[in-house]
Amino acid sequence: MKLSTPFATLATLALAGSAAAFPAFVGKGEAGIAELLARAESADPEFYARAKAADEAAFQAFRERSAEIRKGGEVYKKRADGKRSITALIDPASFKFNDAEQTVDLTSDEHKFIAPGPNDIRGPCPGLNLLANHGYLDRSGVTTLTQGIDAIVKVFGVGLDLAAALNAYAVLFNGNLLDLTWSIGGPYGSKGLGGVTNLLFGQPQGINAHNIYEGDASIVRQDYYEPGANNDNVLLKLDLFKELLADGGNNSADGVDVFTPEVMLKHKSRRWHQSVERNPLFFNSAFGGLVVTTAAERFVAEFAANNTADPETGANRIYLDEKNLFAFFSVERKADGELVYTPGHERLLPSWKRRPLGSPFSLVDIVITLLNAGRIDPSLLSVGGNAGKVNSFAGVDAGNLSGGVFNTAQLLEDPQALSCFLYQATVTELIPTQVQTLYKITGAALDFVGKTLAPAWGKLKGGDGDEPCQSFNTNAAGRVSVADAYKKFPGSKGALV
Repeated sequence: MKLSTPFATLATLALAGSAAAFPAFVGKGEAGIAELLARAESADPEFYARAKAADEAAFQAFRERSAEIRKGGEVYKKRADGKRSITALIDPASFKFNDAEQTVDLTSDEHKFIAPGPNDIRGPCPGLNLLANHGYLDRSGVTTLTQGIDAIVKVFGVGLDLAAALNAYAVLFNGNLLDLTWSIGGPYGSKGLGGVTNLLFGQPQGINAHNIYEGDASIVRQDYYEPGANNDNVLLKLDLFKELLADGGNNSADGVDVFTPEVMLKHKSRRWHQSVERNPLFFNSAFGGLVVTTAAERFVAEFAANNTADPETGANRIYLDEKNLFAFFSVERKADGELVYTPGHERLLPSWKRRPLGSPFSLVDIVITLLNAGRIDPSLLSVGGNAGKVNSFAGVDAGNLSGGVFNTAQLLEDPQALSCFLYQATVTELIPTQVQTLYKITGAALDFVGKTLAPAWGKLKGGDGDEPCQSFNTNAAGRVSVADAYKKFPGSKGALV
């Protein structure tokens, strides 16, 4: 795997912080890991230089779009040609399709599909499962910080900032800080586990752990506490999958962009309200719910989608048809029309092509996605939950969380205000609280946050020339912290780790 200089340095520094806190770990080879990272980064410097430039272009586009929205402009400009109106800030259609650059190896011995073995871990995220099935993540289902970043950047075209944020969060709260590993599913063993038990209250649980990464109202999975689910928050439910197909008009034609971001957003809205109606312990957290689960619908529309050349212009055409959706979710349609789901067998078709290198889906795209979702259905921008019975949802007021600095209307009108709010709520408030709860010794974990999560999410605060990012007023009368707000909801167990 290949990774960029910034992330090699970042991971090395994070490891150094862990080693300083735990001297016994130094003997496991800090220098050896640094050498491994340096060797990996040197393998593809051109790719990562272009990826970094694309990230910067996306951030500049975010600034420009934010300014337009504040003046009353559209979140996404409507198109009259029938193509996607909801696109990444750097629209894939603005590039010529480049078969050589957009072809991903899916057939070699190294990266052909191989079904997981009995001891391999798979989890609730189809994209991560298929990356392991194709060998871009370790086929065991236990990956590392740097391998995880490299895989989703190289295969799916995730922006570097978003890739760093997602993987660092997984290491910190679902994995092992000592060897920078994490599991795409359930609990696992790793070389540093002997030492990590001195660091953590318990063992790393992987991303199956409820309310940390995985959350309620997912695309095609039941909620963990939903009656009748038996705490199964991992396996696809065919009735929910069929609802998604219906949202696409049950269109099975090849090459047609059926499951657009617009269709996926419609599906997400219904799933959110279904969970409120079915799960007495429904909870929507700031990260696992608001950011990850809401964005997951968009992830499918962007990352499961195939790319090809427009036959008239040669421009990149992105589309998600039933054939590619089925492969992504490991579903087959039999000759008699019956749908069959095979857990853990997610894959990409050999004909699948990634998005253009210059069109990443970045952290700033998440912000625009959430703002648009909140305008379509304000519930999707809510943090809160049911009160122990169905249809009892209560949201936490943004003004109460921020001490009067923000209000919901402002968050729906200004992407930079929303990005600042997300930064304050997650990195400044929620993550330190989670660290205090999960870690016996917090120094190494907080150091890791400062060197990984904070730089990635820190871009959301903005920079010179942006609207200033105001800190929460923690001294305001009646102000409620994120942690205290969570505690009011019985379904929030796990969200504070």
